[in-house]
Amino acid sequence: MGIATDIILVLSLINSIYVVFIMTKTNIKFRERMALGGRKFLVITDVCYVFTVLFFVCVLLSCIFSFAGVCEIHILNAVTLLIASLILWFLLLIRRMQNKGIDVMFNRGNAMRDTRNRLMVSVSHEIRTPMNSIIGLAEVILRRDDIPDDVREDIDNISVASGLLLGVVNNLIDFTKVESGQIEIIESEYNTRGFIDEIIHRAGNMLKGSQVEFLTDIDASLPIRLIGDEVRLVQAIANIISNASKYTHVGVITFRINCVKERNTAKLTFIIEDTGIGMNKGQREKYLGYSNEELIRDPQSGALKGTSSLGSNSDDENKSIGLGLIITRAIVEKLGGTINFKSEEGTGTSVTIEVDQKIAVDTPIGDFSLMHKDTKKHYMFSAPMARVLVVDDNVVNLFVSKELLLNYDIDVTTAGSGAECLALVNNNYYDLIFMDYVMPEMDGHETLMKLRKRENEFARKIPVIALTAMVTGGSKMYIDEGFQGYLSKPINVHDLEEQLLRLLPDKYIVRKNVPEDIDEEPIEEKLWYKRISNILTDVDIKQGLMYSNNDYTSYLNLLRVIYNDSYTQIAKLNRFKENIDVNDFRVTIHALKSVTASVGAGELSEMCRNLEMHAKDEDVAFIRENLDGFITSFDSFLRKIDILLTRENEMMVRGFNKPKTSLSESEIIAIVDDLIISLEEFNADDAEVYLKKLAGTNLDYERAKAVETATEMLAVFKYDEVKTLLENAFYD
Repeated sequence: MGIATDIILVLSLINSIYVVFIMTKTNIKFRERMALGGRKFLVITDVCYVFTVLFFVCVLLSCIFSFAGVCEIHILNAVTLLIASLILWFLLLIRRMQNKGIDVMFNRGNAMRDTRNRLMVSVSHEIRTPMNSIIGLAEVILRRDDIPDDVREDIDNISVASGLLLGVVNNLIDFTKVESGQIEIIESEYNTRGFIDEIIHRAGNMLKGSQVEFLTDIDASLPIRLIGDEVRLVQAIANIISNASKYTHVGVITFRINCVKERNTAKLTFIIEDTGIGMNKGQREKYLGYSNEELIRDPQSGALKGTSSLGSNSDDENKSIGLGLIITRAIVEKLGGTINFKSEEGTGTSVTIEVDQKIAVDTPIGDFSLMHKDTKKHYMFSAPMARVLVVDDNVVNLFVSKELLLNYDIDVTTAGSGAECLALVNNNYYDLIFMDYVMPEMDGHETLMKLRKRENEFARKIPVIALTAMVTGGSKMYIDEGFQGYLSKPINVHDLEEQLLRLLPDKYIVRKNVPEDIDEEPIEEKLWYKRISNILTDVDIKQGLMYSNNDYTSYLNLLRVIYNDSYTQIAKLNRFKENIDVNDFRVTIHALKSVTASVGAGELSEMCRNLEMHAKDEDVAFIRENLDGFITSFDSFLRKIDILLTRENEMMVRGFNKPKTSLSESEIIAIVDDLIISLEEFNADDAEVYLKKLAGTNLDYERAKAVETATEMLAVFKYDEVKTLLENAFYD
């Protein structure tokens, strides 16, 4: 009987060990999923696990006591322990079957969520395309001077409403990123003035037509340039202001920024206060969209494993918080900051966001209220008598330099090599030469030395400015080599003006009397800026525009030149994959470095810089390893330029980008006179030609509408009606 008891105890012990092991493994593996059932489910699971462990300890002690002879274990007790262990094993078997079911359901849930996210992103993008068109067309109309005030107001309301709807669509896309833990933070240097202007502009759109005043209180010590994710920070703050605007019907919304500097870091505190309806205790718990109990995150990826209660079942609109604040909290957490709020029902709400940003330029912003308006760039002088030669082996760099100099009415000549430069100087006089420092065959320094040895006295004395993307040596290096100075590429307009004023004869400079402060629409609100930024998503558009002096036409032409030259550049790069001539490669990649930087493609420019540095070290292995990646990235960039140029051409065909001719009243009437004669002679072909001339002319709204209607009527040969319509519109 004793042997049988021992055997039964050993079987109970083995079975108990197996149960505890499997249960421990299962609890660890499925704990996050079990947590979806709530805290009570986890507590029950833990209690069961504790009792299972205690039973295992009991069986273990029984075996030890029985084998050691400390006490006698009756066979009935041993059988009871065995049956109990088998029951635990049976329950564990059922639990494992349930876990498999949970696993299947969880995978199905993930698949459904992924499908939903893909559908949401797809639908969002499909909505965003026509919405961008609506906003763009609305802004095209708003830029016209000949529309009545009531129509302008209606179009403006359409633009604002479309912008808000587009914001909701963008939030849907960002919400899918929050769920999958894919919110990205991309740090870059940004201007705090532009950052604050963007927030003020968005707030103005949100509060348009309401009885709420928007006030700002900006710390004067705020650095003028910071490093961080400006886009995400604006998005987070704008979401808070949007929420405040929904629940503040009369009163004030105040936006404050406080700054505390510690070494190279600015500790920023953003405070958004409103005098709205506030929140009660229940609403405060759902503020920001979810509570810690409602949200389970993957510890590795940070992805959401459960959904939150957004108050959607509430009949009270004030309980609907919205997904914008879910995104806000996710953004602030990604930025390494904190968000807190204070709110009482009937007294308003105060939200505080604290984040750290690196300081790029520590100059204080000063009194923001006196300087927050943008001013239009005006050329303060011209030099129509000056003749300038630009030397560069890259056609894109030549185009950029020429475009900038033409703004000063300068007579510009270009040369594609040092040899061509020397040939031109032999037969022409130039007041100033801008010369690329790195060129194939004959570089800038060699060309300068040959230029100074010319018999032509004028050639020996022409001031030469080095154009270079390598400025580590400073101006002294170039002056020591004989240059009169240098300009870093991409060319900064202010630096260019400084060199022109310094080196051109004073008698060539014609000063302009330009008003100091002219208000202009913020560049971010311009239609063309929105079109460009929607396509060139990986490009710092503002940075690129700065090198084109914020001129849309120049920037677009620069992109067109880059694209037209791309076949040559891609062919060169592909040839390097077969045979790398380090010196030739260094010149080619050096040119691409400045070309990509000139349009704001900073990531591509940095890749070029890295390849150039390894080319200097003759590290062929590194070039071979990374060249394919660069070509792929550069090709992707060119494809986006292709899309942009195609769309801009479509806009041009539709007439949105086509400039209209300004004619005097007498010239317009002369065209109308000829048109009337053609109508009286029933000459539809000539009449159509004259109508097209009028359609391409700057006319007021009534006349433009008359021309449009006349064109439609002429198509069905209503000559008399067209004549009467035009006489009423153009003749007093």
